[in-house]
Amino acid sequence: MARTRKSRLKTTAAQATGARETPSTGRKPARKPKSTKEPASDPLDDFIRSAARALALPLEPQWLPAIKANLDTNLRLAALVAEFALPDESEPAPVFTA
Repeated sequence: MARTRKSRLKTTAAQATGARETPSTGRKPARKPKSTKEPASDPLDDFIRSAARALALPLEPQWLPAIKANLDTNLRLAALVAEFALPDESEPAPVFTA
């Protein structure tokens, strides 16, 4: 079966847009309905809620962004300290004075 230029262009355009045509009707298949699942929550949000529950602390929803921002900052600063390499000979100071 010889394909005409018009049918090749139609196929190429469908391939470029990622659309698939059903062979019987020549139409695009119906879209599946979007999932009603909630989007995956952030691990920090889960951690904050779990820690508040474990410590029996009240957690107001409007506090969550501020708590998350502070926790994120603390984790980034802790990572900087943790990646700093110390020589094996390093020992803590015996006396701390201000």
